[in-house]
Order: sequence, then C-alpha cells, then structure tokens
Amino acid sequence: MSARPLRVGIISAAWGARAHLPAWRSLDGVEVTAICTSRPETAARAAAEFGVPRAFHDYRELANDPDIDLVDCGTRPALRRDMVLAALAAGKHVYNGIPFARDLADAQEMHRAWQAAGTVGAVDAFIQAVPALVQMKAMVEDGWIGQPFGADIAFESPLFTAAQTNVPGYAWFADPANGASALRNLGSHMLHVLVHFFGPVRAVAADLDLALREWPLAGERVRPQVPDRASLLLRHASGLPVRLEANWAKLGGEGFRFSVWGSAGRLEARAPVFPMAHDTRLLGTRDPGLGTAGLEPIAPEPRFAQVPGCRAVADRPETGLLALASVFASMRDAIAGRGSAAPGFPQAIHVQQVVERAVLAAQERRWLDVPG
Repeated sequence: MSARPLRVGIISAAWGARAHLPAWRSLDGVEVTAICTSRPETAARAAAEFGVPRAFHDYRELANDPDIDLVDCGTRPALRRDMVLAALAAGKHVYNGIPFARDLADAQEMHRAWQAAGTVGAVDAFIQAVPALVQMKAMVEDGWIGQPFGADIAFESPLFTAAQTNVPGYAWFADPANGASALRNLGSHMLHVLVHFFGPVRAVAADLDLALREWPLAGERVRPQVPDRASLLLRHASGLPVRLEANWAKLGGEGFRFSVWGSAGRLEARAPVFPMAHDTRLLGTRDPGLGTAGLEPIAPEPRFAQVPGCRAVADRPETGLLALASVFASMRDAIAGRGSAAPGFPQAIHVQQVVERAVLAAQERRWLDVPG
C-alpha cells in the first residue's frame, strides 16, 4: 500500500498560487489540498480557478485542520508572522517567504516557535537551488577557482520606475511597517546565496539610500518610505570579503550578477532579472597568466538540473518552477526522514541578523559585528 501523500495548504492566491502551486504539483508524493485568502469569496474563487479542493478564509482554521500537513505562507512579512506561529503551534511543517520577517524580533519569535515545534521549516530563498548556482557552488568546492579571494553579488533592476514597472500590486513595498526595502527583499535573497556558498557573515558595513521618490503603480502615485538602494561590504567568518549591491530603481540595471574569484580562476552567474532555471547562465575563466582572459560560457551539466521525484523542467519559463520545486522536494524528503530542508530557518535567522545589523551600520556609519 502506497504511503499517504504530503498534504499542503497554501496561504495566498497571488504569488503562492501562481508560482508555488505548480512547483508543489510537480512533485511526486505531494498534494495541494487547500488554499486560503482573507475573504470567503476570494478563497472560493481561487480554489475554483486553480483546481484546489478546499477553500479557507481564516488561516487559523487552515493551520489547525488535521488533514493538512504543511502550510505554505506566501504573504507579506507583517502578516506572515501570525500565520507561521499558528501553523507551528498546530504542529505543521512550514514554508515561509522572503523577507523572512518584518524585523529581528519577529524572526526570533518564529525561529523559537519552529525549534519548539520540532517540525520541518524552509524559506523562499530559492536562488541557491537554481541549477547554474548549484553547478557554480560545486565547482567552487571542487577547487575550480583555487583558493577563494573575494566575491561580489548584485541585483539591479528598474522594478518601480516610470519606464518599467515589473511588480504591479506591490505598493505595500513602499511602507516600512510591512518589512520591505531593496535590502530586505532583494538583499535577503542575495545574502542567502552568500551564506549558502561561504558560511556565516561576521561583520558588515552599509550605505542605504532612497533615490526614486514616486512610483507609478496601477494608476496611482505611491511615495515610498523605504530605501531603494543598499550597498554592503561583508566579511564572512572565513575571512572572505564580499560586496553586495541591491537596487530596484536603476534604469538600465543588468539584473542579477554573482561573481567569485580566487587563485586559479573566476566564476560568474548572470540572469536578466530574477534568477530562474531557464535563463541563468554560468561563465568563467581560468587564466594562468595576468588575469586578462575574458569570461567564457560554461556548459550546463544536466545532473545539476535533476531533482528526484520532480517533473519540473529546467528550461520552462514559469516563475522559479524548478528551483522552487527543488526546495519543496528537500522539505518533502526531510519530512520523510531523508536529509534536511534547505534553505532552512537557521540560515534565515542569520540572514535576518545580517540585515538588521546592516541597517544599524548604515545609521552609525561604521562596521558592525554580526552576533552568533
């Protein structure tokens, strides 16, 4: 007799339904059995539109339903805290979004609740599961660049400019009470990559700025109160120095770039906007001379795009499909006693600490140590 499938309930009919739902459905041994929004009519409409059997309009009812094993919380950080805590209190496994929390206090409370629950938790920092990044990390660990000397990472794109508005419906990003900013959103994703590659961060210096004073979103003029640019200098516990740039109002921004170099070579991952499995390229050079050789494309190895028990395809353009499915698969397998979920809550609480120290470092105009 086959084992019962992992039963997932999704909170969110926006990002959760359009990005997370197809990724969950691509996995063997998983069923999405419920969807939750804030009102009965929108919940019923979402369930019908996406073919989900059950609709909830109260996240507490979803969290306490005995026929749901895992709660996927895909809403904004200020709302997500109570949802995550309710799910953990009910003994559910939890998938939490990015930014992990509105602030450090919320992050610590959720982390403590997860430790007490003893369930499986993972977070939405799926860039580290993009096949080009998986291959890049394997090559670094295999010594392809030699001894690492440094790295830089950037996400620079005109998300909210008049010329190009890529995120309709996200006016809530403009309010600091919601826990958003270029650092907290884009920066958190990049910090997860850095911690995944190089281990914990031990010190940070930062400069934050708000340049674009008005966003043209859905026919309204939104006046943001959060930084749209973050420049960070980081020192990992290993001693590796790293530079990070996050900017969501840069005209002509080149999207995502992540470069690491060492004594024998350099590797760089590039994506035109947010890194996806189908459009993230890996380049490199191993110049034995004076370091003047240009970067050349590195052929993707199919093994890095294979996720056991997953039907997602790397070259399909759905938002984050294969990388999301890879993280979800790590949760499925961890719940079954095979391995651990990644990226998990321990990595998320550390990234939140780095973010909060970076905010303080920018205010005090000095380097600050990161605790823990």
